[in-house]
Amino acid sequence: MTFVDLNQWMTQLGNGETLAAQIKQQVAHELPAFIRDLDPSHIPKRIKLPTGESLGDATRMTALKCHCVLLARKVHGTGFAKVASEYEALAKDLLFFVMRHHFNTNDPKGVFCCPACTLSLLPLYALGCFRWVNCDELTEAVLDSMTHRKSVFRRSSPKLYAQWAAGFMKP
Repeated sequence: MTFVDLNQWMTQLGNGETLAAQIKQQVAHELPAFIRDLDPSHIPKRIKLPTGESLGDATRMTALKCHCVLLARKVHGTGFAKVASEYEALAKDLLFFVMRHHFNTNDPKGVFCCPACTLSLLPLYALGCFRWVNCDELTEAVLDSMTHRKSVFRRSSPKLYAQWAAGFMKP
């Protein structure tokens, strides 16, 4: 599994496509090791989002981690965190940083450090990936911030990535 694979699968999922059985088998086999190997020093300085935009610095790490959790959720369903310890650990790690951000700032619950990071998290909230919190509440807080241009959404945000993230909202 490569970063190119992950990006391609995020693009497919964002387009509402279902992953082929062969890809699901590959993900089931390779994603836990891919997650274990996520180390900022071994990741390109910039990554391409499924929308073609690019991210660098810590934002790229948040996006990659979110995309891994999203992929695990889409391949394994709602019980994904029980399939591999890496999935649950990564989800908890992401959620810890988001909640710490909330406690240290005046930002609403679920909003993270910048628009791109918050948009990376939005599909995870929308799909209920964090069983330890009320994901509907986090989804609503992010959508409210986006709609009313509050918090981190006062400044510009990646428009195409926002559309991609919104594609995971429950109908």
